[in-house]
Amino acid sequence: MQKRERVYLIDGNSFVYRAFHAIRGLTNSKGFPTNAIYGFTNMLLKLIKEMKPNALAVAFDSPVPTDRHRLYEEYKAQRPETPDELIVQVPYIREILKALNIKIYEVEGFEADDILAVLAQKAADRGYEAYIVTGDKDMFQIVNESIYIYDPMKNKIYRPEDVVKKFGLPPERVPELMALTGDTIDNIPGVKGIGEKTASSLLKEHSLEELINDPSKAGKKRLSELIKKSITDIKLSLELARIRTEVPLEFDIEEMKIREPDWQRLFEIFRELEFSTLMAMIPAETVKVEFRVLNGKRDIEKEFDDVKDRLFLFTITEEVNHQSTIVGVAFKKDEGEICYVPTGHRYLGVPDQTAPETLCTVMKKWLENDKVKKVGYDIKKLMKDLAEYGVSLSGELEDVMIASYLINPNRPNHRLSELILEYLYKKTDLEKELFSPDIATREIEYVGEKAAEAVSLIEQLSKELFKKLHQESLAKVYKEIEMPLIPVLCEMERTGIKVDKEVLSKISQSLDDELMGIKKRIYSIAGEEFNINSPKQLSRILFEKLGLKPIKRTKTGYSTDVRVLEELARVHELPKEILNWRTLSKLKSTYVDALPRLINPRTGRVHTTFNQAVTSTGRLSSSDPNLQNIPVRGSWGKLIRSAFVSEQGYLLMAADYSQIELRVLAHLSRDERLVRAFRQNMDIHTATASELFDVSPEQVTPDMRRIAKTVNFGVIYGISAYGLSEAIEVSMEDAQSYIDEYFLKHQGVKEYYERTIQEAKRLGYVKTMFGRKRAVPELQSPNAQVRAFGQRLAMNTPVQGTAADIIKIAMIRIFNRLKKDGYQSRMILQVHDELVFEVKEEELEELKALVKMEMEGVVELEVPLKVDIGVADNWADAH
Repeated sequence: MQKRERVYLIDGNSFVYRAFHAIRGLTNSKGFPTNAIYGFTNMLLKLIKEMKPNALAVAFDSPVPTDRHRLYEEYKAQRPETPDELIVQVPYIREILKALNIKIYEVEGFEADDILAVLAQKAADRGYEAYIVTGDKDMFQIVNESIYIYDPMKNKIYRPEDVVKKFGLPPERVPELMALTGDTIDNIPGVKGIGEKTASSLLKEHSLEELINDPSKAGKKRLSELIKKSITDIKLSLELARIRTEVPLEFDIEEMKIREPDWQRLFEIFRELEFSTLMAMIPAETVKVEFRVLNGKRDIEKEFDDVKDRLFLFTITEEVNHQSTIVGVAFKKDEGEICYVPTGHRYLGVPDQTAPETLCTVMKKWLENDKVKKVGYDIKKLMKDLAEYGVSLSGELEDVMIASYLINPNRPNHRLSELILEYLYKKTDLEKELFSPDIATREIEYVGEKAAEAVSLIEQLSKELFKKLHQESLAKVYKEIEMPLIPVLCEMERTGIKVDKEVLSKISQSLDDELMGIKKRIYSIAGEEFNINSPKQLSRILFEKLGLKPIKRTKTGYSTDVRVLEELARVHELPKEILNWRTLSKLKSTYVDALPRLINPRTGRVHTTFNQAVTSTGRLSSSDPNLQNIPVRGSWGKLIRSAFVSEQGYLLMAADYSQIELRVLAHLSRDERLVRAFRQNMDIHTATASELFDVSPEQVTPDMRRIAKTVNFGVIYGISAYGLSEAIEVSMEDAQSYIDEYFLKHQGVKEYYERTIQEAKRLGYVKTMFGRKRAVPELQSPNAQVRAFGQRLAMNTPVQGTAADIIKIAMIRIFNRLKKDGYQSRMILQVHDELVFEVKEEELEELKALVKMEMEGVVELEVPLKVDIGVADNWADAH
């Protein structure tokens, strides 16, 4: 028998509401809610991909009342008003359906259920299998041998036999069932006191009409009485539950057939809503770029002869054993054509290529020419690639990645393909192609074409982004902070830091011993052995065997995440041991056992990557390894830091800004108490404790100071009473009283934050002292929790961002001094508020003075900047 074609008919309203409630709080960078749109689109695309329908349509309820409302005023009356944040999303959902070329049905005076039923019957009459995509109970009444219900949440198809299994009755009798049970979703009254199981049993024995005519047939007196006094409601409910089949609509199966989407329109919508994952599904454009392959020193020299103003560059590299090798370089002069110079392709029949050393020798003259502006994407990587061949980039540099970062630091990433999507409206696979691990084995023509495309798009991007930088008044931050920082970070990454494998090996063994002890204690407390890393097994031990009260559920059971374990640790010892196990296991796997693998065999050092375009506040982050996450406090964090050591003849010097964010807050707020405390070099936490607890500084106890310290730093991050109560383990009332008391004593801070939030609402962004911006769209959200989060961002960003700018400026100044004065000492790490130097022993005293002077003299604030300096042969002891 030939398989019939399938048409899927979607209940649009049901889909929209499910999507809206499944994902909460999702917005684009402008604060526009997008959760329903994103969820709806994903559910729809998933259905198309998995079910592979031949035809598809979506039906929506009529906006005007239906005859059911006229029949019963209370019909669906209990439903809450549609939230504003959902209403504004519906037009986008309709636009996406149109762009997908999916037929939309909406008939005045009829519900989606009625429309779907009629469409399904018409499709079945034409030989199709019709699948109605819904979870609504009333739709089961139309199921037959050609019409089915598909519930995407349960991934289940209901055929006639499934309906009988579910309700104990055939599909056509579902309205009778609903007449007795009612329906809370649609506010169908039914008979109060009769549930689905009872109703099904009654209707197996009698028709609804028989029960209406003679309620005594229900058997039990209670049921008979219930039915007898609810006859009117039963008849009304039956009428409300029945699907209407007299819907006036035009049916054309051809209009419902799956067709090619309008990719350009979809792209525009997804781009506006910032749906990067959905944009990824749109086919990439084929951009044909003219380019020329150069080979040999003479050809390259000829091409470089008349370089005047600008040079656009893109390098193709291959990473093998921590060693980066240039595979090819694409470049373009201001008015010239794009050229590609292959240097390291490897495949059978590969033609002659220029040695990378030869290419770099020719290019050196121009790359080190201060009059020629070099433009690229991720200039730091380009700088590192060329430095391997003795070439340094100097003069004015332009980096589209850094420009993008300054324009929108809230972006989840600044990948080249993402920037091309946003600013040039083009979908490309450049990253996938050009950063492939087997790039050297691809043909020269193919790689050259892709590299040429990258250069062409970088040129186009540079025009858009640098124009926007000036429009947003960000050119100063770009030119004076971010771009001068690139050579600093490049050299720090290339220098790296020495790591002592033997020290790590000993720490690893100690951690093994400690973990073994923790494991034994865990098994002893639990009374059995189990897989500690299995959430399912841990959940069984905690909540079933030990009888602890579950706090949070997940899809697979009770949660055992950190927050849950911290809460449970207050009442039982096992969760505390589990937390210790997880902390030490992570330290061991992330650092102690991973660091030796990250040591470059050529240099014997670890070369972390400093990420300049990641955090929204302007702070640097690091990866491979992430040095920010090594615990500052605690014996294990100190032990791990002790494995970072100096070379012979050198020492490690750590220069740490003391309480820089609090000092910045004092300056920005001009708060009298804060300013006075810092000017008088008081212990700021003791001073705050004295204010909070109304005691003299001499009477402040260590516990008071601990609370004050948490309050001081918590205020910067807009800490809530709940957050503070969790941090210092007091009641929310006490925590709120500490916060209130702080702001009572620090009116300057309170007023500063109020001004900052109001200005952020008005402008849509906040700024640092140096002009770095961060948009805060969350302040315009209709969701109170999102708005509160936006307030915390607005409070914190100017403080944290200004501190980040100060550290960056200090790094640039120190780097330039070290170069200019010919020091052999070098800056090697930046972590949190700290700079780490590898200092030549005989230069130590000079370096201490130089670094302290430059770091403390970056900017003149209302309060002095203070730097603490420590020196040792390892990082841990240099504190």
